[in-house]
Amino acid sequence: MSDTLVTGADISMQPEKEFVQVTRRMLVQVKNTLGELNRMGFEAATWKPMNHKVGEVFGVHDLFEATPDAGTAATALQSAVIHKITVLEQKNDFPVHLGVNISCITPEETTRSGHKYAMTSLANSHAQIPLTVFEAGEANDGIEWRTKYPDYNGLNLETHGVLTINGQNYIFCSKDHPAIDVLRQNKNLVNGDIDSHPLIDNEWFKILKPTFATCCDALRKRVLSSVPTRDLNNFHVQISRIGREDWTNSINKHDELMCAIPADVVASGDEVRIGEHIKGLIDQPYTYSARLEITYEISV
Repeated sequence: MSDTLVTGADISMQPEKEFVQVTRRMLVQVKNTLGELNRMGFEAATWKPMNHKVGEVFGVHDLFEATPDAGTAATALQSAVIHKITVLEQKNDFPVHLGVNISCITPEETTRSGHKYAMTSLANSHAQIPLTVFEAGEANDGIEWRTKYPDYNGLNLETHGVLTINGQNYIFCSKDHPAIDVLRQNKNLVNGDIDSHPLIDNEWFKILKPTFATCCDALRKRVLSSVPTRDLNNFHVQISRIGREDWTNSINKHDELMCAIPADVVASGDEVRIGEHIKGLIDQPYTYSARLEITYEISV
């Protein structure tokens, strides 16, 4: 049923907000040993802004006359539109090739094993030529959605502007929720004009849960799938070894770590000496660094 719903949003316009484009540069660094990365997993191989600092990292605080609280900054960043991400420089001290993923963009660089990354970084390398890893075009659907519903995205569609009642088969939906425009254009869902229904406290419509779910499903499939909004509150950069899920398991003579062992030691075939060198490589701390430039847009 949702595939046949009208989801255009050309009836009730929301109060206009100002859209601001921001460009920020940030230094990403992941430092650890191969052994610790193997033991600790995702968190050990990830860079992200410190708790409660994401607004400062992305420059949201500079857009307000007074320093916004954490909630205001989080709201501004939850429906950001990414325009461009450029890697100005990256340095890899690790003795292995790295795959680098950036949370807000789709990985497009792939290996023969099918692993995908936003970009790759060769072992013991320092790249100083800027690389654009993402650049968005402008879609009309995205412009319309951001203009009318700047506070809504795919993550909060069922929660923002919605009051749920435990044990009841209905919810209270804000009159400004995009689902209300869907109901205006699909009157069969509520057996008439939604605006003829009682408006509680001049803000809330009472809607059956299945009806609301149908509206949200239609919006997600037909509109939000083409809207390039991202939640920068969860921004992170993650590194991993190219083409594998672990860091140090199953090291054999074909492993690229063997290239970091002196040739005479490898040629000797002395497993004890080779093992000592491998242990040294696993226990030594390395650093991956990247300077990123991110251009994005938010409403304030």
